[in-house]
Amino acid sequence: MSFAIVTDSLAGLPLAQVARLGLVVIPLSYSINGQEHLCLAPEGYDSAAFFHAMKQRAEVSTSMIPPQRFVEYMQPLLQSGLDVLFISTSSGISSSYQSSCIAAQQLEGEFPQRRLRMVDSLSSSLGEGLLVLRAFSLREKGMSLDETADILLSLRLRIAHLFTVDDLFYLSRGGRISGAKALLGTMLNIKPLLKGDQFGHIVMHSKARGRSQSIKALAKLYHELVRYPGDQTVWIAHGNCPQDAQELASLLEQDNPPQQILITPFDPTNGTHAGPGSLALFFEGDEDVRLH
Repeated sequence: MSFAIVTDSLAGLPLAQVARLGLVVIPLSYSINGQEHLCLAPEGYDSAAFFHAMKQRAEVSTSMIPPQRFVEYMQPLLQSGLDVLFISTSSGISSSYQSSCIAAQQLEGEFPQRRLRMVDSLSSSLGEGLLVLRAFSLREKGMSLDETADILLSLRLRIAHLFTVDDLFYLSRGGRISGAKALLGTMLNIKPLLKGDQFGHIVMHSKARGRSQSIKALAKLYHELVRYPGDQTVWIAHGNCPQDAQELASLLEQDNPPQQILITPFDPTNGTHAGPGSLALFFEGDEDVRLH
């Protein structure tokens, strides 16, 4: 192993995969009613209690990773003689990538004989996680640090990042839509369908009337946009709505079924912004998938 693979906890990968792969995860912090917590993976916190607290309008917030935390996690890897590949959540929604670059500049000065590559995934949650898993696959095939990083950069716009939310309040609070639009949409039972665009921003794709139609719309987009489904794992993340996640998985299996569908709760940082009842779908499409 010539280089270590590192990511942030927004990648949302389950602990079993983190442990099996030897993935280094740098945690983000989140707060509930002023009490700060760190979380490495979806199983690292009580997701049902977390989203229930959000429904009760508990004060939840997140904090990005400061550069010094990157230094603390990467320094031992460099000291051990490893180069480092860091795969970040999208720079379009987080400062994680920028912080990692600041830390990398410092570490390159301390370890001039070692190499660091910072990759902006232009995704979050399991969209980022898909690229992390691909990095391990490439390393196992003997790819170098630079070869792996360059391939990930060429693949990142092929990752479809689609989701819907049950309550527009959280998008409004995060500045994604105006408060007036959120109130009107909630009154009319409008469920937005959102996507990650080519710049790594979360933007509106379309709208559906009611929860059932929004789930069907996600499945329809999958069937339209997926490429080589039999060769890939599709991920579903949810904000404490496992039955809806299972319904979506069943719809995906009806046509163009993927090799595997894995379902996991959102990590708390992504969950803070998506809210309870959020439902997200991540898979690989073609090079134009983010333009649809």
